[in-house]
Order: sequence, then structure tokens, then C-alpha cells
Amino acid sequence: MIDFKDQLQNIKNQENTYQKKHKTFDEQLEILKQRQLNISNDSFVLTKLQHINYYRLSAYFLPFQYQKNSENKNIFLPDTTFEDIISTYYFDAELRKIIFEAIESIEIYFRTQIAYFHSLKYDAFGYLDFTSFRENKADKFAELQSDILKEKTRSKEFFIKHFKKKYNSVDLPIWSVVEIISFGSLSKIFMILKEEEQNQVIQNIHGINKVVFYKWFHALSSVRNICAHHSRLWNRTLGVSFEVPKGLESFENIKESKNKVFFALSVIEYLLTCIGEDEIEFKTKIKNLIIKYPKVKLRSMGFCENWEENPIWRNND
Repeated sequence: MIDFKDQLQNIKNQENTYQKKHKTFDEQLEILKQRQLNISNDSFVLTKLQHINYYRLSAYFLPFQYQKNSENKNIFLPDTTFEDIISTYYFDAELRKIIFEAIESIEIYFRTQIAYFHSLKYDAFGYLDFTSFRENKADKFAELQSDILKEKTRSKEFFIKHFKKKYNSVDLPIWSVVEIISFGSLSKIFMILKEEEQNQVIQNIHGINKVVFYKWFHALSSVRNICAHHSRLWNRTLGVSFEVPKGLESFENIKESKNKVFFALSVIEYLLTCIGEDEIEFKTKIKNLIIKYPKVKLRSMGFCENWEENPIWRNND
């Protein structure tokens, strides 16, 4: 009798052509030396390799190496030091923390606005009724309800258990729902809100219409996920591009970077200013980070010449 499990495993083994073997930390160090990376302190490099997965760190190698299609593939460019790489790595780590904190403020603000204006018109449980949303978004309404159900099922928030016990209800009011759903699900709610509510939610975001805002929301969700998973943000081309709003010169002047980190930073700073979250001093934190790491290449993140003269980034004297 044929053992289909064994047969399937054999097929998988045949398809897997990955041949690389485990490398000790000392062997990883030797690979870097063979690739002509300038290393002045073996002990320092070994310590970092023990703390940071080589595979994670290798994402920061590429800009410091010859192009992949050259005969010097994997070889580091002349005078490249391990300190150059580790400095870029730490710059990126600090950048992600700053961005994550800022997006959190933006996210909480819009969770509040969506819950407030939707319940103002439809009360606590209006979100359960399809007629409370745009008529042509039946598929998105169904997706949203599925998302909410999943989040309610897996959430361990105390207030959910308390609500179920006190009111004997499996349905939560909208102001509780917005606290447990993901950023992505929150953007779905905004997309299917009726136009009047959408405009109320974004009434403080000057010069931005609901279409641009939704696309910004979607792109910010992608950036947030990159930060949350500690993935490389520096030198990255974003998978979800930002929309360039018409009539706002500050963004039209940097439209070439709409899928780069600089455009994301500009959107974050603009939104924070519009909603009055200046106390976190996002702009100052970004500028101080750049000063702290002067060797980091800003061009690779979409920064343009004289970017500090852009009204979004200009100091308010």
C-alpha cells in the first residue's frame, strides 16, 4: 500500500533546492572578512552577530556592496566598515520606534473620531446594520463584520469579558469595537462610512479629501506593520504608495518619493499637526535622529535636497 504522506514528503524534498548549512558565529565573521568588509574588532562583531540574526543584518549589506549582477557580487565596496552597517541598523531601529509611536497617536485619534460620529447618528450598535453604511459596499461590510467577530473571539481584553457578563450580550458598542480591531479593519470602516460621516471624521485634515485620506490610511497601515514586525524600513520601497494630494504644494514637491519613507514621514508630520498632536515633537525627533547618524544616506529614503525648507518640515520660529 502506498504511503501518500511519505510520497508527498519526498516530493517536497525534491523541490527544495536550498543547500546552505548552519554557520557558527565565527564562520559568519569569516564570511564578512572574505567579502572584504573592514573589521577592526573581531570581538565587537561577534557580539553583534550573537545579538542580531545574520539574516536580519544582511538586509543592510546590499547598499554597501557591489551590484548583484557584477563580477564582485557580495563583495563590500571599498572602505566599508562593520560600524557603517551596524550604525545604519540602529538608525533604522530608532526610526521605526519614532514612527510607530507617532502612528499610534494618529490611529487612536481616528478610532475616536470614527466611533464618535458613527454612534452620534446611529447609536452604539448602528455598525451592525448594513443600512448605516454606503449601499454599494456590501462586500466590504461583510468583511468588516467577519473581522470584528474574529477580534472579539480572540481578544483577551478585560472590558470585553466584563461587558458580556454585565449586559449578557455578545455584541459590543462601536466605541468598544474600535479599540479591538486592527488598523486595517479601521480603514475598512472609514471606507464604507457614508460621505457625511467621512467628512466629519477628517474635518481637521486641511486640504485632504476622503479618497486621499483613505489611501493615506491604507499606506500608513502598511508602514505600521513594517515597524511592528521590526522589518527594515530604511532604503525600502514601500509596497503601498501614498496618494499625492492635488493643491498642496508641500506634497506635490515631493511626489517622486510617494513610495519612500520620506513621504510617509511627511504625511505623519502633516496629520499630527492637523490633529494638534504637536506635543510628541515628531519633527524634532526625526531631525535629531538624522543628526545622530550623519553617515546614513537619506537619498535612499526619498529625502530631497533642501527638504528642511519644505513647509511641512520647516521649523516654526
